Amino acid sequence: MKLSAYEPLSKDKAINSARDTNKIFNKNRNTSVWEGALGNNQCNNTLLSSIKDVDMEILRLLKKRIELLKKADQGTVNDTSIDSREDVITAAKELGIDEHYANFLFNYIHGISLAAIKPLRVAFLGPRASFTEEAALKIFSDSGAALIPLPSIREVFRSVENSDAEYGVVALENSLEGSVGETIDLLANSNVKICGETEIRVRHNLIVRPGTNLSDVKLVISHPHAIAQCRNFIESRLKNVRIETRPSTSDAVREAVENIGVAAIGSELAAYVYGGEIVARGIEDHKDNYTRFIAIGKSALGRGVGVKTAVIYTLPHKPGALYRALEPFAVRGLNLTKIESRPIKGKPWEYLFFMEFEGHEESDTVSEALEELKKRTTQLKILGSYRKIP
Repeated sequence: MKLSAYEPLSKDKAINSARDTNKIFNKNRNTSVWEGALGNNQCNNTLLSSIKDVDMEILRLLKKRIELLKKADQGTVNDTSIDSREDVITAAKELGIDEHYANFLFNYIHGISLAAIKPLRVAFLGPRASFTEEAALKIFSDSGAALIPLPSIREVFRSVENSDAEYGVVALENSLEGSVGETIDLLANSNVKICGETEIRVRHNLIVRPGTNLSDVKLVISHPHAIAQCRNFIESRLKNVRIETRPSTSDAVREAVENIGVAAIGSELAAYVYGGEIVARGIEDHKDNYTRFIAIGKSALGRGVGVKTAVIYTLPHKPGALYRALEPFAVRGLNLTKIESRPIKGKPWEYLFFMEFEGHEESDTVSEALEELKKRTTQLKILGSYRKIP
């Protein structure tokens, strides 16, 4: 299938987002924010002109940065990401700029530069503004990635297998709901590997058409899981309001923004992308709601913190088979972080095991344990070693 990619951090997107934001403000106010702030004061007009000059100079310097990177080899490009980041953060501290914002800014400037050279294609489970997109942005924000929203987890796997995308991002497990079975099943039957991981705090918000008050809401829409996770807020603050489900939180937000009296439960990113207004933040019942996402591909990302290895295996039907499979890891002091059984499709009452543990597959200790595991299983698949993007 033909994939359509978008670059979330391009200059055109930034300009269009600014225009959309101004439309929202102008629609609900007699005068725009800029008009109210500047008025007809000549001094302010001069100030605005100077700010525009600075913005244009930033764009010219960005273009120059891109031209320089085009002349560099891949090693130099990689070194630039490391060396320049450290220098930028050090300089930011001296200028009194927050270190977090400086790092954030560098990531996106470097990402735009890389995208102009050769965009990295990353598929994710859409639609736009989903929590999966948040994870994709977190993992690939400094890689110049062109993000490709796809309608299903299976399509994400297929796009990576067919090299339509270099990487894919899918959910692996949620701290409240458990593992995503489809992801584990596809890992078992695909030739892709786990290349990295990250986690996203699932923070739900009530989002409406700009100018809508909480008392105006007559209908609340969202994905069934999101609605279930916000029951306390709905029952205490939105009594007698109709509840309807939608395929995703992103679809719900888009619909709510287009209709009067409709509110959606969704993410802050969705509110930003679709021009919605957040009237209540953090309405989820449980604040410790996190989802782990994995980046799938054919080569590890090579960055992040810590290291884990994942495997999938099947066992013979005899007493002590699972004990014997785990023994090589226990005697070597390797910490298991996850183990779960899954039914094997087409083989009733037979199961495979998905397991993660700390350590790299190429280390002596891990490689010895894996050799022992191979002898004690009927089938073993190593899904790769990977780091966490914090």
